[in-house]
Amino acid sequence: MRILRTALILCGAAAALLFATPARAQLTFPGAAPISAGNVIVRTQPEFVDMTNGVRSALDKNVLIYGASPNLAFIVQNTSIIANSANVVSGGQAHQATAVGLGDTLLEGRYTIFQQDGIGSTFRIAPYIGVSAPTGMDDANSELSRAGQPGTGAWASRDALTTSYQTLFWNAGAEVGYQANENADGYRFGNTFYADAGFHYLLWPRDLEGEVPAELYASLEANYTSQTANRASGAKVAGTGGQLLLLDPGLIYTRRKYSISFTALLPAYERVRDNGTRYNFGGILFFRYSMFTPLHW
Repeated sequence: MRILRTALILCGAAAALLFATPARAQLTFPGAAPISAGNVIVRTQPEFVDMTNGVRSALDKNVLIYGASPNLAFIVQNTSIIANSANVVSGGQAHQATAVGLGDTLLEGRYTIFQQDGIGSTFRIAPYIGVSAPTGMDDANSELSRAGQPGTGAWASRDALTTSYQTLFWNAGAEVGYQANENADGYRFGNTFYADAGFHYLLWPRDLEGEVPAELYASLEANYTSQTANRASGAKVAGTGGQLLLLDPGLIYTRRKYSISFTALLPAYERVRDNGTRYNFGGILFFRYSMFTPLHW
């Protein structure tokens, strides 16, 4: 509970601190990424995660964000390629097995319910609702457990409240939400509470007068998840579920049309169940391209 309260405090602090035109520094959690009416943002996010027990995951998440109106945005997230590996024992011999395939697709709609603009700043509150569709492969390699497959095979709902504040020199955002997973073939992934917060500070240029072709940001974000245990035929699956708090330092180089950034994923706190797999480290590369379309309200 202490870690849960800490995560909520972090998100609340960020709330007292993105949604500007044009889109600038992007958050690791796309549900709170900035967008303006008529803008289309395409992001690809190669990611690598290393954990104990030989568990590794390499994936490429693709994100499409569309500003349908000044207040309404649609977000599509799909993990196009996933390679999950883990140590397994087969025939009395230990070896590493890998499952490669497509992941699930997350569809979200976000609507701004409160906005307050100041001189060189804007503050917004926007809830979103989403649904995760089982478009991924949940049987890519029978040697790995259901949790090690690229896709879950199950539908899920994902709802959150996002908040943001942006100025000319820094911006911050946060989201707090919950994902509820459905049962599929007698297996249910644990429901997840999540809380994310991010802060970006402009390092260069120091003077924003005149035309500014590019910007360099330092970023620090935090991602907290608390997941209940997975269940198979109603029974808890040992070693699943738990809590994880990641701290994510990074650098963001951004221009009007595109941005490139790197973010490290470092565990600050972790509580696993039944001696489950622990998180060692991870990293994400971000490539963002923005365009404008007159097709909006």
